[in-house]
Amino acid sequence: MTLFGELERTKVVFIDTCRNLVELGQLSKNEYYEICDLLDRLEEYDNEQFKAELSRISKGLSDLID
Repeated sequence: MTLFGELERTKVVFIDTCRNLVELGQLSKNEYYEICDLLDRLEEYDNEQFKAELSRISKGLSDLID
């Protein structure tokens, strides 16, 4: 699998996980949409910027994935 393929697969898994968090009430729909938008613009961020933005959107919930 190519690097691009791995990245797209990771995005899909991450989005699915976020969707599950919405269903569990741990993430709002608005936060979910913001995360999807963030993932669409992934190449605009370095690793630290991405983590900071994800943490801001998810109110720290994403800190659990470190």
